[in-house]
Amino acid sequence: MDYVGWLDSLWAERLLSARDHKPDISVGILLWPTFPLMSLTGVIEPLRHAADFGDNSRPLHCRWSIMGKPGYSAAASCGIRVQADAAYINPTDFDYVVAIGGLLPHLRAAPASHRDYLRVAASAGVTIIGACTGSFILAQEGLLVDRKAAVHPYHSEDFRTAFPRQAFSTRDDFLIDKGRITVPGGTSILSLMTQLIHNHCGPDRAAKAVHQLSLTTPKGMSVFDHERASTFRHVSDARLQKAIVLIESRKGRDVSPEQAAAAVGLSPRQFARLFQTHIDMTPKHFILETRLRYARFLLENGSLAITAIAHETGFSDSAHLATAYRKKYGTSPSEMRKVSK
Repeated sequence: MDYVGWLDSLWAERLLSARDHKPDISVGILLWPTFPLMSLTGVIEPLRHAADFGDNSRPLHCRWSIMGKPGYSAAASCGIRVQADAAYINPTDFDYVVAIGGLLPHLRAAPASHRDYLRVAASAGVTIIGACTGSFILAQEGLLVDRKAAVHPYHSEDFRTAFPRQAFSTRDDFLIDKGRITVPGGTSILSLMTQLIHNHCGPDRAAKAVHQLSLTTPKGMSVFDHERASTFRHVSDARLQKAIVLIESRKGRDVSPEQAAAAVGLSPRQFARLFQTHIDMTPKHFILETRLRYARFLLENGSLAITAIAHETGFSDSAHLATAYRKKYGTSPSEMRKVSK
């Protein structure tokens, strides 16, 4: 059985015990004129792959709607026009409502009903996502009070000028803060949607979305994903492939050797012996190495503080990260960052 087939089999077993087939995650989408087409596809494509079995695209377990008044359509920044497929649905039918902003001069060009809907959804307690310049829209509507926003570095000065008292960051893929989520756009949206799918649908659905969107399109993969792909594609044992993908889809966090063994139907002792034979290290060591590789990726490809990287990769503090990092790479995280800059 191939990897996607294995993930689908896990899902099928889960569905057998489910009393209903209500979608696990439902997302409403509002498009502003000149929105980035990539932001829209970044929301929908992970949901599409996680929603159904195999390579089908039925919105069974994840659902989405692009909303607007009858006949409303919005032209993307590339000129392609996208039609709304639904009227304004009761916001409580959604887990998330996404406002995908457009070019800054066009933020006031959307129908007033879009903004009215956002305020109603927020009042009803629905989590609101501001994608791309959607962070500007949420700030304009007073929906980011006492919250911090994730903003693209390209828009940082515009955001600071427009909202001088609003806290924001240009270093985060996304920020989740008290019922609001902000995501700068681009590939960051894929990271966010994978996380939301993981939260609502489980790690198997999230791993399938990652596999379909990333591992089968190597040209678009990050350095870290290239390493992930090359690791398990050269392992012949299907059980180890599954275990390695499970570990690496979580970047080594929140998974133990015992959990990985159980996921592939092996006892911890059988699993450790198989792992040592094929990978030449213990599962525990592999999990640690996965966390350290991710730490190195973050050091070389961003400006996240080392303490924050330590927490992101499962270390209690920067000192514990530094000890393990030096043992693996022969240098400290701070020294590695100086060399990579």
